[in-house]
Amino acid sequence: MKSLSTLLGNCVTLASLIAASTVTVGLMASSASALSLVPQEEGEVELVNINDITAFDPAGLIGPAVTLPDLIASVESIANPDGKFSRLFVDDLTTDSPYGIVHLRAGDIGTVPEGFWYRPSEIEEENGQLEVGTFKFMFTETLPELTVRYFDTESSNTTGVPDFFSEVVTDGTLLSGENFVPAGEDGNIYTQTWGDVSFITLKLGKDTAATGDGVDFQLETVPEPGTVLGLGTLAMAGAFGLRKRNRKA
Repeated sequence: MKSLSTLLGNCVTLASLIAASTVTVGLMASSASALSLVPQEEGEVELVNINDITAFDPAGLIGPAVTLPDLIASVESIANPDGKFSRLFVDDLTTDSPYGIVHLRAGDIGTVPEGFWYRPSEIEEENGQLEVGTFKFMFTETLPELTVRYFDTESSNTTGVPDFFSEVVTDGTLLSGENFVPAGEDGNIYTQTWGDVSFITLKLGKDTAATGDGVDFQLETVPEPGTVLGLGTLAMAGAFGLRKRNRKA
């Protein structure tokens, strides 16, 4: 009977080790997968300084409020050269989205990417369709890697992380891509990757007296590997603990 009990105990231990290993490998695989930081719904981002916007436009939020991902602590709109502030929406660029005084129209079919994008809106110009603005993103933790995708960057030295002499605009380090973003063809997508970012300021588009160059963007990150490995270690430790207890029994 003792041999049978020992055999059964070893089987349980082996099954536990396999399960723990599976969990660990699965979590590590997940850690390599990129995580979108764009809400998967259309609407308006509730900026922390919404009062700065309502000082010029008393409408408050003019689109349904979107729920930001947990890794984003807050988003702040920084004043444009004219002293006014841009709004920020999440938009499916292939559809029309009327929000009162702002009508986010779909772009040309064939040049517009699918999915959800952050879409700046300068209210006072082009019926809110001029996609320019500057926004500061604060994250709830330091992201080991942050990828920014810019859509339709047709002017040089106008889009990217700005150089404000009076304040630091990011604590991250540029790992790939150029800053500022170079000019590209109509409908292009340009990618930057930043490392060890807990906050970042992004300037989008070119604002001119006439129209300008509008730019939309996406954010993406990779989960912290240490967190994943920690979970896997706990799983393995639990399995070894079970094996030790079986031996004592």
